[in-house]
Amino acid sequence: MKPKLLLRGLQAGDKPAAGYLLLGPEVFFRDRCLKALKKAVLGDDAGEDGLVEIDLRDQSLSRLLDETRTFSLFATSRLILGRNADGSLPRGRAKAGSDPADDLKDYFRDPTPGVTVVFECTRYDPADRDDKTKLERVAKMYASVPQVVELDRLTSSDALKGCALLADKMGLDIDRDALAELVEMLGADMARLENELVKLKLYKPDGPVTRQDLELMTPEARQSGAFELTDALARKDRGRALELIDTLSRTGAYWPMQITLLASLFRQALAVKELGGRNPRALAGELSRRGVRIWPSRAEQLAGMAAQFSRAGLQEALVALFEADRDLRRERPDDRLILEQLVLRLTA
Repeated sequence: MKPKLLLRGLQAGDKPAAGYLLLGPEVFFRDRCLKALKKAVLGDDAGEDGLVEIDLRDQSLSRLLDETRTFSLFATSRLILGRNADGSLPRGRAKAGSDPADDLKDYFRDPTPGVTVVFECTRYDPADRDDKTKLERVAKMYASVPQVVELDRLTSSDALKGCALLADKMGLDIDRDALAELVEMLGADMARLENELVKLKLYKPDGPVTRQDLELMTPEARQSGAFELTDALARKDRGRALELIDTLSRTGAYWPMQITLLASLFRQALAVKELGGRNPRALAGELSRRGVRIWPSRAEQLAGMAAQFSRAGLQEALVALFEADRDLRRERPDDRLILEQLVLRLTA
């Protein structure tokens, strides 16, 4: 199930299941699911008496299952949280009769009344090819857990909607274009986006949030952004492009995500190129009909980007970005060297 379905059900008064597996990297909704489950199982005034947290990288699954069968003198209902559920995956050749999947199956055939067990695994991302197999192993091992909550990363569109709702709830005066820029800068990471919105609200409790406010409060906004890098690449300005790479490196940029963002911009610019010159609003509408949802200000930027590149240049850039992304995901890559080679290739 999706996290919103779980949250709606618990809010409507649904009885919590005996067990849940929270699977995926989206920590924003993970935290909300855990908060809602804690309230549903333990109530508003239960405190921490009925909550037990066990890190399955440090302790065994059998230790957690023993805890589920241990009755408490201080709480009638209990929530057992198994952090890092992937830590219980069998390593090497398991001994006969010690399969943890069988232990789970035995427990959930007859779970302890009043106890809800939650396993969480936020380490792996289903969008990453290397992580997909590991996620399948986790899902297979915990197949007997009654409910699986899929915590996939949000799309930019969903993150933008979520940010708009959070901003309204906080009473933060920030326009949609600034929100969209913030979503792109932080890779649609809702946990970080919420944190940045809280910071902006504390800094600017009254009055509209400006681009200067973003630059002051959000480290990623101090960079010139992906569009400035693409502009430097389009102008064949190797020095400026390398300077931007250096700025991003100093701020701790996660390069696979930055490459993904650049590739997305180049793909959208290629689509704009094929559509021909139109006004930004018409371009945004046409791209939306083709499944690419953008806003007019972004369409205007993409039109400018498309004008700077030839169609062949955009296609060659996409190939170069694909190869850079592949190299970044290899074992022990030299990120800086890969990015510098990319700049040299695109500005040759």
